[in-house]
Amino acid sequence: MSNGAKLLVVDDDPMMLDFALSALVSLGYRTVAAMDAETALRLVEQDDQIQAAIVDMRLGNGPTGAELVCAALAIRPNLHVLLTSGAHGLLQIAKQDMPKTVELLPKPYRRRDLADRLTRLLCPDVGVV
Repeated sequence: MSNGAKLLVVDDDPMMLDFALSALVSLGYRTVAAMDAETALRLVEQDDQIQAAIVDMRLGNGPTGAELVCAALAIRPNLHVLLTSGAHGLLQIAKQDMPKTVELLPKPYRRRDLADRLTRLLCPDVGVV
């Protein structure tokens, strides 16, 4: 159910980034990647084909994933966002400050979890089986 949507994946863990990119490509999505908030924001500003961003909460040095999401939404208010983290409590706290359109996905996640969450995010009128 990807319809060829272009997604930005932001994660500073190379293994997690590779997993997400591989899963998304296998699901039919087009992808771009960033390992830090600065690169991710530059991509959001420059590439208006990006429909959604999958952002890890903890991004090494620099802004957090939550700060990145707020900055990206200031640039592109209609950007769909999936916020991920292995720290489940951190996700819940961050969600309180996020727009209701931001979805959460706890790590570790499976390819199917990612597919279901993206379908719900990008195609809210389609029921997830």
